[in-house]
Amino acid sequence: MSKNFTLMKREKLYRAGTVGLTLLAITLRCLMIPFTNYDTDGYARWYDYIATHGISNALGTNFAIYTPPYLYLLSFATLAEQFIPALVAIKVIPILFDLINALIIYKILRLEYTAGYFPAFAASIFLLAPTVMLNSAFWGQIDSLYTCFLLLATFCILTERPIPAMLAYGISMSVKAQAICLAPFLIMMAFKKKIPWHAFGLIPLTYLAMMLPAIFAGRSVADVTTIYLGQANAMQIPSVNSPNWYIFVPQSAYSVSTLIGFGVAILALGIWVAIYSHRNFALHTETLLVAALASVALTPFLLPKMHDRYFYPADVFSLALALYVPRFWFVPLTYQVISLAAYSVFLFGVPPQEPLILGTILNTAIIAHILWIQHRTFTLEK
Repeated sequence: MSKNFTLMKREKLYRAGTVGLTLLAITLRCLMIPFTNYDTDGYARWYDYIATHGISNALGTNFAIYTPPYLYLLSFATLAEQFIPALVAIKVIPILFDLINALIIYKILRLEYTAGYFPAFAASIFLLAPTVMLNSAFWGQIDSLYTCFLLLATFCILTERPIPAMLAYGISMSVKAQAICLAPFLIMMAFKKKIPWHAFGLIPLTYLAMMLPAIFAGRSVADVTTIYLGQANAMQIPSVNSPNWYIFVPQSAYSVSTLIGFGVAILALGIWVAIYSHRNFALHTETLLVAALASVALTPFLLPKMHDRYFYPADVFSLALALYVPRFWFVPLTYQVISLAAYSVFLFGVPPQEPLILGTILNTAIIAHILWIQHRTFTLEK
């Protein structure tokens, strides 16, 4: 009787907490929406271009440095320009994907907690993560969009659905090149026979499918398939306020450091994939979440030319892991500090040296610990 009463009381607290925290998360986002910056000003110019020229004419031209999938959403937002201010419409897009990400995390937690309100309560905690709120509602960035499909791809792998997983990953790749950070994990899953190798062919096909509306509107296939090459050449800087060791590389060494950096990253990630592809371990949810987090954290840490926001997937995946396995609570907490340190330079004008050095040191330590967690978690099967 007492045990049932305690359980009922706890469930009521989870239910009330879910409602309260979700309302708080939405309220805080509403308060952040009026903030503008250089990036939102750029999105506003794209919004105005679409509204002025018409959706079909705009999508047929190369007026933005982002791929068409985001421009489709921006085009849809212009349909409400008579009712919703442009800045609100622009920021509602990533905020909606915050909510979708929370739903996916809820579904992941349901794999372990099959009854009760804890998964919903945990998902509402995710919505209050500072960098999640800042990225979408304050900054107006769309990292929640491509990360949404990385989460979805991971969830599909957890539920033994490799084809939908690769379709989701292809959509993520069509939104942002940073989706490459999950690729080492997916390759490992192919070696572990969780994904058939031929399914990787769905990635370019999905990318092309996502480009079709823009192609039908008038853009060439060559134009929409080389966008990432143009983005890669846009900023020739070893590190754009990213908390990795390339912040110490001088601009004069850009070419050499980039060449060496990409080589070292490919080699290190290849070794990581090889080690865990050939190790026998139980493919349960915890080990797979640890591996996915290691992939999205290690890849941008090793690569040059990374930006301040490129550890956003690590923020999200570390939260998903800690909500699933609470003993890892310190991992997302550390990533919140790391990303806030990096964000502070652009968003709040903080001089970069101290926050980026702090972020890099913490990033080095937490990635080493994630790799240690992975080593300890991937126990040999009997």
